[in-house]
Amino acid sequence: MGKTALSSHARVLRVTRILFDDKDRPIALEEAVLPLERFPGLSPDGGGDIPGIIQLAQRHGISLGRAMEGINIVPTTKDVVSHLAIAASADVMKLDCIVKTADGEPIEWRVAFRKL
Repeated sequence: MGKTALSSHARVLRVTRILFDDKDRPIALEEAVLPLERFPGLSPDGGGDIPGIIQLAQRHGISLGRAMEGINIVPTTKDVVSHLAIAASADVMKLDCIVKTADGEPIEWRVAFRKL
């Protein structure tokens, strides 16, 4: 059976993005974890623009396989409230996704919080 989580000893890059709608309003806070060993040249300090997993995989010759995503409605956290400019009492949609390579190795773990 293949691995289902990134190794606890792997060096990773944590990327935080805020996604905006066409009127430049924040609609989602996204946090992704990427194994640095699979993406040579990415800065461990997060410097520069980090593209999405599809562009990263293409750039590094990685074939993507399955992604597993779970969706829940959860209460907001202070971090989500401040980034998305929503009420502290609001609920948000939480998307929790693991993307694997074609050979079954996890390549990205992404959690996103979206306005309802």
